[in-house]
Amino acid sequence: MSDKKSIWATADNFLTKTRKIIINSVTALLLIVITFSILGGVGSMFSGSDEIDTENKVLWFKPIGVVVDSEVRSGGNIDIDAILGSGVSVKQHELQDLLDVLDSAATDKNLSAVYVNVSELGMYWASAFKLAEAVRNVKESGKRVIAYAEQYNNSSYLISSQANEVLINEYGQVSAFGFSRKREYYKDLYKNLKINYNVFTAGDYKSGPEPYTRDSMSENDKLAWNEFANPMWEKMTGMMEEGREIPNGFIQEYGDTAIDLMTENPETAQVALELGLVDMVVTREGIKAWMFEEYPNEDNDAYSFPDSVSIYDYLSTIEKEEETSKNKIAVINVEGAIMTGEAAYGVAGSDTIVKNIQSATKDKSVKAMVLRVNSPGGDVWASELITNALNEFKETDRPIISSMGDIAASGGVWVTTNSDEIWAEEDTLTGSIGVYGIVPTLDGIYDWAGIKVDGVSSTKAGEWDEREAMPENITNLIQSSIDRTYNKFVSKVAENRGMLYEDVLPIAGGRIWAGYKALELGLVDKIGDLEDALKSAAKLAEIEDFTVKTYRKPIDPFELFLNELLENINLTIDVDPRLRLIHESLEKHSKIIDPTKRNVLAYCFECEFK
Repeated sequence: MSDKKSIWATADNFLTKTRKIIINSVTALLLIVITFSILGGVGSMFSGSDEIDTENKVLWFKPIGVVVDSEVRSGGNIDIDAILGSGVSVKQHELQDLLDVLDSAATDKNLSAVYVNVSELGMYWASAFKLAEAVRNVKESGKRVIAYAEQYNNSSYLISSQANEVLINEYGQVSAFGFSRKREYYKDLYKNLKINYNVFTAGDYKSGPEPYTRDSMSENDKLAWNEFANPMWEKMTGMMEEGREIPNGFIQEYGDTAIDLMTENPETAQVALELGLVDMVVTREGIKAWMFEEYPNEDNDAYSFPDSVSIYDYLSTIEKEEETSKNKIAVINVEGAIMTGEAAYGVAGSDTIVKNIQSATKDKSVKAMVLRVNSPGGDVWASELITNALNEFKETDRPIISSMGDIAASGGVWVTTNSDEIWAEEDTLTGSIGVYGIVPTLDGIYDWAGIKVDGVSSTKAGEWDEREAMPENITNLIQSSIDRTYNKFVSKVAENRGMLYEDVLPIAGGRIWAGYKALELGLVDKIGDLEDALKSAAKLAEIEDFTVKTYRKPIDPFELFLNELLENINLTIDVDPRLRLIHESLEKHSKIIDPTKRNVLAYCFECEFK
């Protein structure tokens, strides 16, 4: 017996020592990485920045990620979209930074050319139009612009069509086929699963909840979408055709006949070449060789791209006027779906936004505020929290100007209703003034499983819960609440716009509008960008000079360090591609509906398209 104990004791001692060695080794390795990261960071603070040389170089304009108004750092939170996507966080590119780079390149005599590849850049059409105009300006200034992609979609082709030369990979395709808005309808699915979704709406065109109540797209939804999308597509194709110097209507015809053309000739890149949509078909190696002939690099390496300067290196060379005024105009960003909690990528967290507004309210040097909205809306409660904080600022007799970006719809309109003036871009997607509520119940699946729910309650109001079928009195209660919220929404818009409630109703109801149409209808005051809104804010505040103070989500220094560390070590997570496909196929709204709560939303489902 003692021998057996000795053997087990020896084994236990060995395993304990081995475990300690492994743990200590991993800890030591982690400490070494952290130490060198800190030393590197400290060193960079005291080392002089290397001067960026742009002479005879090509500006390499290849942003990968998404275009935003204002970058939002997640502050150490786990981003499920990143985990189920590529395993790394989505790179956010501020639109103004990209425009500044292109605008400066247009007049920079040092640069040899500009290379453009925006095929991996996500954006709304309003941003795409602005970038396309900026590329066209570079070309018209006399600077050569070379565009390349392995696949072109609507936005990337719109931008690239403004270049001097458009190149495509031999396996590529020009898929500028217009706007497609397809939705999945779950009515029969939930019926089969025995899950009941109780849906409440206010607004004849508020089609958000239709996937829960229908098995096809309603005529109202089709009408509202086509009236918005068709003029936008005409503008987009017109700009493409002008850039490529091809006849009017050519892109529409191409989209209508592309399947037949590519069936006859499966070499889709050659089809684009023969039609004049592109100038050259190349391989990855071929474009290197071609660019080496045009712009040989210093190393005379025929297998490398030209000497180039990246977007953000080039941005660092652009001199900006130093602002010295004591007068400040605060810029508060509402970027993403409006929800309670902290801001993150794709989420306009009301907690963060309210804190930013309160900080501006307390700062006496802030003479006016510009609310920059780039949001399809979201939770009504979160939108109201933001509006209440804005009301506190307004009570100090300082003006609030709202500036709509790519999209300011539904709850994105709600938060602008305290504004003294509302500006929109010409192509902003706005409107969608409507409300809906979704309450799931489990009575169907309980009945199917043979589970009964019973008990007692102190009051009548507390009798029902979500495991039971919704009784008529609860249905009436919730619908009454939705109607009240909608009436409040319409009243807020009417009061802000100086219109009668009855005059707002026909242009509300969930209808979506382009910025220029919203101006005609009186939903906005002027067409212009953020810069125009800032100038108007200064005028209303009666100040001649000002500095811009953009309020962002504060990040703990340690969280910032961890974010930088994770980015630098390039940590990736291998996710089953089937799981990733399921995640990507979910509509955006599916990710903001909490099945455990009674959701009351002012969110623009109509804004989801590809």
